[in-house]
Amino acid sequence: MQALSKLEQQLGRAASVADWRYEALRDVMHSWAAEELSASSLQRKRAVLSDFSRYLRGRELIESNPVSLLDSPRVKRPLPHFFSESPLADVLDSLGAGWPDVRDRALLELLYGGGLRISEALDLTLDRLDLSRGTARVTGKGKKERVIPLSKAALQAMTDYIATRSSEFPSHPAEPLWLSDRGLPLTRFRAAKIIKSRLGGLMPEASPHKLRHSYATHLLAHGAELSAVQELRGHESVRTTERYTHVTTRRLREAYSQAHPHADGAKTHDANGGEDPAQRTEP
Repeated sequence: MQALSKLEQQLGRAASVADWRYEALRDVMHSWAAEELSASSLQRKRAVLSDFSRYLRGRELIESNPVSLLDSPRVKRPLPHFFSESPLADVLDSLGAGWPDVRDRALLELLYGGGLRISEALDLTLDRLDLSRGTARVTGKGKKERVIPLSKAALQAMTDYIATRSSEFPSHPAEPLWLSDRGLPLTRFRAAKIIKSRLGGLMPEASPHKLRHSYATHLLAHGAELSAVQELRGHESVRTTERYTHVTTRRLREAYSQAHPHADGAKTHDANGGEDPAQRTEP
């Protein structure tokens, strides 16, 4: 066991059960941290220490688990990747007026202009879509409903899609709302393939969730309140939404560095960010 070897190195002798205490294990964790192990690796090592402590306690060799007193290493979550605004708008505007381009634009605009999860978009029905008010009522995680405003581009795209769908498949019932190229219900797998096909040139890992990330990031970058974005996206905790403020802050620093006369003039570019004002995220 690596922990025992590390403990014996620090003690300069063979370790015993009496040495399995908080102070000694804290020093072991600090020693591993000094080796510049990743936070996830440190978490795994801490879990092993805890499991062994439970084993010792189960055999009544120690009275309590000393690992419970150790701080858990914090794993940094990667910043969300998102599409640049102008290139994304160019792709959406380039789609044609026939089937299935109209459907694909509507799906992309809905995910981006409404910040929906792919499951929320595919579950949408006509009675939950209010074109006169420009809103959609969706059911998110935990079966919680929320009403979201749609961007003007998303609203127009949905209006065009509904009309084109009716003319393309006149004998089909109104539900399900989303249809495949052959008029079958659009599956989640096929929807993801559409997004990959349409947006893969902008981002190799293009996915429905990247559009949802872009929605939140672009809203915050253009002044939306954090609490508003939290509600629009259906986040339980504002801490989830706060991830996007790190991205927008980084972009603001870059803009300052490039434009302000007293900045250092470094020309840095975020491969995942965008430079132009948003045109499509206004509710």
